Amino acid sequence: MPYTLDFRVLPKYLEVHIKGTLLPGKELKEAVERWSKVAKLCKQEDRNLILAFIDLEGQHSTSSKFNLVDAASTFGWQPDYKLSVVVKTDKQFQHLSFTETVMTNLGYEMKLFTNKREARKWLLA
Repeated sequence: MPYTLDFRVLPKYLEVHIKGTLLPGKELKEAVERWSKVAKLCKQEDRNLILAFIDLEGQHSTSSKFNLVDAASTFGWQPDYKLSVVVKTDKQFQHLSFTETVMTNLGYEMKLFTNKREARKWLLA
């Protein structure tokens, strides 16, 4: 796998660190795999708040992003999950803003941030 997924279970939320490279042609498959693992951890650890740090090189196509969110419930993502995402760069922020919009429009809670403090504050509000 060209990415790593590490996590910590904290008293109120699950902290997830995803790092790596998106492989052309496998972006959707690997994204479903990553978020399925996170959904499974949420269920296993009885958490619905997720603070995710994402540092992935490469980009998903627009259709890949939409298909990922559209299929979220099929791989265990629950409507009561609240996802706060921290990215390192403005480029990553811009790239994921479409995903944030689609998730919100489909009834999920997700918000992008460039710093941990604001992300954690929103998550716990």
